[in-house]
Amino acid sequence: MTPLIVIVGFLGAGKTTFLQKLVPALGAEGLTPSLLINDYQNARIDAERFRGVIDEVTTLNGDCVCCGSRDELLAALEQFEHRSGRVLLLETNGTTDSEQLLETLAFNKNLKRFTPPIQLSIIDGQRWQRRFWHNALERDQVRTATHLFISRTDIIAPERLAFVEKSLAELGIHAPVTDPASFAREIATLPELHESAHHHAEEHHHHGEAHHHHHAEHHFASCEIPLPAFVKKQAFEEFLNSLPEEVLRAKGLVVLCEEPGEFQIFQKVGHDGAVQFFPIGQHPTLRDPVALFIGPHLPLESLREKISALS
Repeated sequence: MTPLIVIVGFLGAGKTTFLQKLVPALGAEGLTPSLLINDYQNARIDAERFRGVIDEVTTLNGDCVCCGSRDELLAALEQFEHRSGRVLLLETNGTTDSEQLLETLAFNKNLKRFTPPIQLSIIDGQRWQRRFWHNALERDQVRTATHLFISRTDIIAPERLAFVEKSLAELGIHAPVTDPASFAREIATLPELHESAHHHAEEHHHHGEAHHHHHAEHHFASCEIPLPAFVKKQAFEEFLNSLPEEVLRAKGLVVLCEEPGEFQIFQKVGHDGAVQFFPIGQHPTLRDPVALFIGPHLPLESLREKISALS
């Protein structure tokens, strides 16, 4: 399988600078990185910074890959040529909604040869939470992170760094802080790098869990788990209302015992959010009941056991 590394960070946080150090570090580990860069207008300009450093750079000019440029992103991922030792790096633009992007990637059935996305969030130590009305977006970009990197630590005071670290802790962000060399070493040790496509296809066929069931839990920012063909509404609502705080969002397709002929989209946002159901008729395109969970450090085995108990 090919590691899919999503690099997220607010405008000017230092994503490209981090990647300029990560790319040779991956090469030193015997890996071959490819790069997808998304930006509103200047993706090709950023790509020039990698000339002579990386062989394959693809640019996605336009809107965020979480929304307006989503189709272009998915097309690029589906056309990616998987080979042993390859790693795909996706540098998102500064206003990307990381939760929405992860949801898009998790629901796409044509990306089975990629690992679940590993999200590295770049935090600008100098400007963290000094974005005024953009502070909420900046916080949201780290909530789904599996790894963090704090930039500009060489020019900020120790008190400022302590403030950033305290702020992250208060938000419940416990993703490990890394650096380019350490991150490259961790990617190189991923067991998924050594799985064959045939082995993965067998695993997917027998378990039906959209390539998330056998990975280390600390890599997860999203996972997809099949639901029973029918569930009782009250039991299902109780399950969703008891989800752990690690789950930032849950949504999917379900058929309720009380309305066996009707497919429903369900959604629950946040630990305190209300469960919502949206009927979509008897003949939707997607007909396999499934739950998608967004959030880092998801307790996968616990989620599977609770879903199994709904049968």
